[in-house]
Amino acid sequence: MTMKTEEQVQAEIAALRALQPQLPERARKAVDAALMVLEKGLSHDNVYDMFEEGTEEFEDAFAARMWREGAPGSESLSVLYRELI
Repeated sequence: MTMKTEEQVQAEIAALRALQPQLPERARKAVDAALMVLEKGLSHDNVYDMFEEGTEEFEDAFAARMWREGAPGSESLSVLYRELI
């Protein structure tokens, strides 16, 4: 896995912030969790400490951490949220 560059992370933060107002309330909270991970550089342990496992916020925070670490999958997190608009 190749960790995302600071430029990639900042671009994703900007994309998520732009999408957030257009999303349903539940999805906005999940995006808040993903943004927290990206903006603060939260670790795996931080995600488990800050979010309740099994919640949507936990899942999105965990996905953001995995994306930042370069796990295979979506090119960007914002692509997943665009489907909710």
